Amino acid sequence: MHVVLIRHGRPETVVDSPAIADPGLCDLGRWQADRLTGWLACEEFDHVVTSPKRRAIQTVEAVASSRSLTPHVITGFDEIDLRSHTYLPTELLPTEGGAYWEMICQKRYDEIGWDTPEAFRDRVVAAWDALCRSPPGENVLLACHGGTIRTILAEVAGNPAAGFRLDYTSISRIQVTAQGDPDGASDPFCTILGTNSTAHFDAERTAVVGAFRGSERPGDTTVRRPFTAPST
Repeated sequence: MHVVLIRHGRPETVVDSPAIADPGLCDLGRWQADRLTGWLACEEFDHVVTSPKRRAIQTVEAVASSRSLTPHVITGFDEIDLRSHTYLPTELLPTEGGAYWEMICQKRYDEIGWDTPEAFRDRVVAAWDALCRSPPGENVLLACHGGTIRTILAEVAGNPAAGFRLDYTSISRIQVTAQGDPDGASDPFCTILGTNSTAHFDAERTAVVGAFRGSERPGDTTVRRPFTAPST
C-alpha cells in the first residue's frame, strides 16, 4: 500500500466559538488545495481517508470527487486540538494566540480541549496501525494534520522525538509492505519515501515520471521498519 499523506490547507481563524472550532479553508488555503488537486491529477487513488475536520476534508474533496471516491473519515487521525473552541493557524499562535497560547505553553491541555501529547500519540499510532494492518486499497490518500502526520512519520522512523517540517498541503509518502494479519501474527513494514513536498506551488505536471523514467525500480534499497521493532 502506497500512502500519500496530505497536511490540510491554511484554514480560517476561529476564536472562542460556542461550539468546537472546525474552520474551513481560507482563500489562501483554497488556492493551495487547487494546486494540490492539479498536481495529483495524474496519480491513481483507490481510497481517500480524512480526519473529521473540515479543513482536511475540503483540502482533498476535489481529488476524491474527480475519482468518484467518498472520503472515509477516521477520527483517530484528528489533530491534538480536537475539542478546542479556538483555532489559529500554527504560525500565528505565538503572536496572536494570547491567553490560548499561554495555556498551550503551560500545558493546560484539558482547559483548552486538547489531548495530552501522550494520549494524542497513542490515538494516532493506533489509527495508523489499524490502517496498515487492514489496507483499504493499493494507493491511499490520507488528509489530516501537521501534528498527526509528524506523529506517524516519527513512529515509522522509530524516534518519537523526531521533528518534521510540514507546510500546508505538503505531500509526504510512506510505502507499507508485508500486510500482516489483523491478529498481529505478522507485522507490516513501513518505509518513508519522502516528506513535505510542495512542488505543486511552483510547477505543473502531466505525468508521473520518477527517477527511472517510468520503468520499474530495480530492487528495494531502503531499510524497512516493522511495527514491533523497538524505538531507539
